[in-house]
Amino acid sequence: MPPHQSDPKSGVGTNLKLTAYKEFPTNYPHHNVDLWLSGKRIDDNVGPYWRIHNKLYDLTDFVDRHPGGRMWLEVTKGTDITEAFESSHVSESAEKLLKKFYVKDISTPRNSPYTFHEDGFYKTFKRKVQPILKEIGTGPSWKTLVIQDGLALAFVVLTVACSVLSSYTLAAFAGVFLSMVITCAHNFFHQKDNWRMHYFDLSFSTAHEWRVSHALSHHLYTNTANDIEISTLEPLWEFLPKPDKNLLQRYGSIVYDLVLVPLVPLCQHVLNIYAACVKGKALPPGEFAQYSVLIMISIFSQSFWLALRLFMALHLTAYFVFLFIGLTAAHHHPDIFHDGDKMRDNPDWGLCQLDAVRDRMEVTGNLLMVLTTFGEHTLHHLLPTVDHSKLNSLYPVFLETCKEFNIPFSFMNWPTLFAGKYLQMANITPNSNYPGYKVKVS
Repeated sequence: MPPHQSDPKSGVGTNLKLTAYKEFPTNYPHHNVDLWLSGKRIDDNVGPYWRIHNKLYDLTDFVDRHPGGRMWLEVTKGTDITEAFESSHVSESAEKLLKKFYVKDISTPRNSPYTFHEDGFYKTFKRKVQPILKEIGTGPSWKTLVIQDGLALAFVVLTVACSVLSSYTLAAFAGVFLSMVITCAHNFFHQKDNWRMHYFDLSFSTAHEWRVSHALSHHLYTNTANDIEISTLEPLWEFLPKPDKNLLQRYGSIVYDLVLVPLVPLCQHVLNIYAACVKGKALPPGEFAQYSVLIMISIFSQSFWLALRLFMALHLTAYFVFLFIGLTAAHHHPDIFHDGDKMRDNPDWGLCQLDAVRDRMEVTGNLLMVLTTFGEHTLHHLLPTVDHSKLNSLYPVFLETCKEFNIPFSFMNWPTLFAGKYLQMANITPNSNYPGYKVKVS
């Protein structure tokens, strides 16, 4: 049995010995983005600056001029943004610009375990994709825009139809299309500020909060104790291989997934409103955008109460489809790295992403499926700000880099990942083998 590990800063105690982090992050488990951000500022301990590698920068005067939008720098002030900086900027122009804002070197070791050596896997891969992306660009193609806007139009048509015909069946179909709309919008909120990312606000979640929980936490610290998409679902969904999981945590989700998964975004919405009313916390932008859908249904419906029922049927369907796909798309299987499992000796960030992500063979190469089911997820994690329409063009150079570093790459099928989600939650024994993408040496 691994030794007991506890974190006095957060009051967490568990028999799981972390392998990515030395101790559980402050405020763990992170049930909202504010807890995660405040805990990260404590753990990174860089004062009023931004840390990138072993240097501190004062980007205060650059916030309003940041090409990606001011939000990224506003929320990360006082933290180590090394992973965010490296994965968001493919070209070297951002590195040159940083020199203007340099404050001083810092000798304190980074809290994050990851490395970005110039001759390492990730930096080598970035150099190889630079000329390709310079030619084809990193932004959305016309196909991406047609798919996103076409799905939104279909959602509106189905929503009006369900209202006029008072049809719960059509409301459910509208919910399926809403799930595709917001999944596709996920592609856009990784990019610089744009209006299409706000399609995500039509759900009971907001692009603003997901830019933190998904883009700044999950994408950068995937499947570790610092991944808010791991901790925010605890204690009902326990993905880390904690030896002290009870039977409900190990097997209960097989039953309660159907009931509880659709309620997760709605519960967070209620908690946000409660925090605003009782604690005076500012609501995230777009918190009430989804009620525009209720207004639209009410206009065409026979009564407000019928409209409300159709609205809830629509959204509960959307949440179920969205989270069902999200939780089985790429990250959870006993063969995939989760904090507590044996970690590779070389913690290159790109290699660690390969350890924590798997691609599904069924969706690769189909842009509609890629956009609506979190497809081509490995390349998306390595280059999150690059539009999904450009990822398939990068597979040859990606596989070339894998071969150069003697890293095998293979796909999983969706049924395997679906079953793997439940196997991982039932798992109470950390994997003692190296991650699947490390070549074993006898």
